[in-house]
Amino acid sequence: MEKIQCSTGIEYLDQLIGGLRFGDNVVWETEAGSYIDLFVEKFSRQSLIEGHNLVYISFNRSPATIIKKLSALPNQHKITLVDAFTSGKGDNDPTFTRFYEGKDASQSINAIKIGNPTDISQFTKAINEIEEKNTEGTRYIFDSITGMQDLWGDEVKTYKFFTYACPRLYDLNTVAYWILEKGAHSNSFKANLEHVTQVVIEISHSGAKLFLRINKSEGRYSSDVLKPQKFDVWGEEIIFYEAEEKDIIDLGSKIKNLRIKRKLTQSDLAQKINATASYISQLERNLISPSIDSLILLSKELQVEPGYFFANVKESFNDGICRKSQLHPINLTNIEWEEVKCYLLSSTSINHRMQPMLMIIEPGRNFSGHFINYKGEEFIYILRGELEVDIKDKSYVLHEGDSLYLDSVTPSAWRNNGEMSVHAIWILSPPGI
Repeated sequence: MEKIQCSTGIEYLDQLIGGLRFGDNVVWETEAGSYIDLFVEKFSRQSLIEGHNLVYISFNRSPATIIKKLSALPNQHKITLVDAFTSGKGDNDPTFTRFYEGKDASQSINAIKIGNPTDISQFTKAINEIEEKNTEGTRYIFDSITGMQDLWGDEVKTYKFFTYACPRLYDLNTVAYWILEKGAHSNSFKANLEHVTQVVIEISHSGAKLFLRINKSEGRYSSDVLKPQKFDVWGEEIIFYEAEEKDIIDLGSKIKNLRIKRKLTQSDLAQKINATASYISQLERNLISPSIDSLILLSKELQVEPGYFFANVKESFNDGICRKSQLHPINLTNIEWEEVKCYLLSSTSINHRMQPMLMIIEPGRNFSGHFINYKGEEFIYILRGELEVDIKDKSYVLHEGDSLYLDSVTPSAWRNNGEMSVHAIWILSPPGI
């Protein structure tokens, strides 16, 4: 049967992999804090929207916890929860078994408790029976290979089940996600799994920076395999920076062309913006990116509006539409990305009269002065959270749904004293970043 491509629920990830195919077993090697649940949710939601059945096999979390997560998905009558936790790691504790005693009759998700999941033969038999009842193309989530290993005691038993289940799921034209915790298994075990499976994806983080890497994509050839892809999470959306890098503005060429047009040497321009000739040279070769302050100084000396440098971003905003996956990150001067994230919501050019942005201010962040070195008009609308601002020796708290208009006034301080991040629409007129 010809392989049929299907979706991970994330358009850019589909492009990286070359599309999932029926029969694929996808092993995810993850670190804590790398948002694997969100990747699983995107895949599950897309599968259910397309009309496929979804079987979720849980080793590490109680049925009540999993049902709560799955209840946010569409077409819940197509979902089956296979509970290998309650009688496994849950040790039949009444806290967990109570779920089945008082199960809501209106609950459309089918929950199946495996009586003795420590017995691999009983677990395998239960999974086989479920497979026989489901149609081809069913999607499977095995929430923890690591949980299997904990339950069954060693890697050999876990690998034996994996090498039995993968070919079976492949022949049934299913698509299965297998979650593996990074650092919990030997290198030989992981190498053996990678040999059997069709797709291997690693997600990790370095500090606050998140990365995804395709370690294997069988039968699909791409230059992006083994290349780390930086991503971020905004609410329930996963944003890949690499997707934006394909539309990166060639700032270097623009700066160089304008400099030559003004008959300035690199040293001349550097002196005017209080920098070095080496700095200008690196800018023109796109080896570094200018700060907002430097870009404003450059635009002044090169006699263009700051928005001129972003004119080519329009390819990311076809017909004025900015998709969630196309948010363009902008670094603010002297503010760490982990503190305030700023995204362009539209292209910026000399012909535009305003510049909309999304600002995300993390909890507990306090700032003296203003976020932006800017003298135009500003409009701020709070989508989520509470943001305190000091204006003319007075403090104001902006709640969700509140807005603030600034003309010639510059705030002296900003504070997010809450426990959640602040999301705000920020509009500059004229464009200033």
